[in-house]
Amino acid sequence: MLNMRSKITVRWTTNPADMGYQGVPSNWLQSPGDTMGIRAAAGFEHDLSRYIGQGAYRSIQYKNGDRIVSLDDIQSVINDWEYYKRCKR
Repeated sequence: MLNMRSKITVRWTTNPADMGYQGVPSNWLQSPGDTMGIRAAAGFEHDLSRYIGQGAYRSIQYKNGDRIVSLDDIQSVINDWEYYKRCKR
């Protein structure tokens, strides 16, 4: 179960072979990745676009422990937390 204290491991690649094109695939899914908090993981795609350039093809994987989670799942936890904080006042 994701919550605001969850740690997310993020892995990414820009290798075309990893996205189904010709070439030699890398082992990006076995790399250690970057571990970060849930808010940092939600902004990772934007930060990566600034780092590698906007419009560059990339593949990103988000994992919480052994479970792959989507960016929508991460954003949903953040939205629920923000709603809870507003209603608590």
